[in-house]
Amino acid sequence: SFTPSNVSTKFVSQSQTSVYNSQTRRFVTGRADGGEKYPAQITPTKEQVDEWMKGYGEESRKYRRSYFTAGDWVRTRRPDRFVNNLATTFNSGLIRQLSVELPTISIVSVFVCLYNTLLIDGYEDFFGAHHDKIIDAMLPPLQAPFNAFSLPVGALGLLLTFRTNVSFQRWNQARTAWGKVINDSRSIARMGCTWSRQYQNIDDSKLQRLGEAICSFSRTLQNRVLTPQEDEADFREYCRTRLTDEKYAEKLLTAKHRPTASLAEITSSVVDLGLDPIHQVEVELPITGLCDALGASERIFTSPVPTFYTRHTARFLAFWLLCMPLALYDPFKVSWNHWATIPATTIISAFLLGIEELATQMEEPFSILPMEKMCEGSIATPVMEQVERSKRG
Repeated sequence: SFTPSNVSTKFVSQSQTSVYNSQTRRFVTGRADGGEKYPAQITPTKEQVDEWMKGYGEESRKYRRSYFTAGDWVRTRRPDRFVNNLATTFNSGLIRQLSVELPTISIVSVFVCLYNTLLIDGYEDFFGAHHDKIIDAMLPPLQAPFNAFSLPVGALGLLLTFRTNVSFQRWNQARTAWGKVINDSRSIARMGCTWSRQYQNIDDSKLQRLGEAICSFSRTLQNRVLTPQEDEADFREYCRTRLTDEKYAEKLLTAKHRPTASLAEITSSVVDLGLDPIHQVEVELPITGLCDALGASERIFTSPVPTFYTRHTARFLAFWLLCMPLALYDPFKVSWNHWATIPATTIISAFLLGIEELATQMEEPFSILPMEKMCEGSIATPVMEQVERSKRG
């Protein structure tokens, strides 16, 4: 992250630079020869991030890190799942996340109905008696032809489909990268511990160092893709309590790129084992695989779906939903004063906005992945068990 005391300049090309302006908190891109500059990116301040982290949307992401067991799969197949999903609709995190959008669209629907009934068409009272409009003036009706309104539906559907598919692919790629971290971590521990015992009576401290280095990589990767507000304190506690080598712990805490420091420690630990050169090369292959997984994770984390695409989709959807009451007003004339327009608009908006919200939640996949459970249950447990078995011979 960049702060006013940490100003960074990087070359975009041979003729352009990108500089962080500490006063405007913007990355300003322009020509290196002093030509015209323009704002490229606004970086949130720590105070802004702290405030946003308190919201329901960010807090709820901690409870979406599903890590299934056999019993969880049985639960998802239970016969009453459809009834239960319908019954808990209003408890849905997605619906709660739309606590601003849905009331806004409902208010617009109410306004359209009141305007058209009170100022254009007249209204019916509770006893069915019709009354004329309350103001005798020529005002334009707030209505739109339903057929014309349905023309952009196909384009909107394609935008939302592509948005959701790309976000899911990003989640799948992130989970695949973490699967590689799990597999390669186990492979390094298995080969390193087993082969080192075959050649010589290796010191147990070297095996312990290897195991801790392997486990620390996944922990540094988790720290890399989570916000400091959520994970920094826990990571420092991990270094103090789980790493026996205090120098290595301090090295991790002070490193600018912690996963790379962890990879270097793994390689150094393997070298200290004194393996046969052929076996050492074999162990280096999964270590390189960890580096590949790190690169894949950073690619996903630092490169969002192009923001101009997501913004255009959101604007298209917002405009379409806000104008929906204009098109639904006449089709719902069979209802009392057209008021069925309001719940119909709100329900349709909830589902369409829910699709867009799904894509937004999955676009940054790491904070909804069960990384802590993978670090502990899938990596630390089998790796350290392998170390203990090797220590016992």
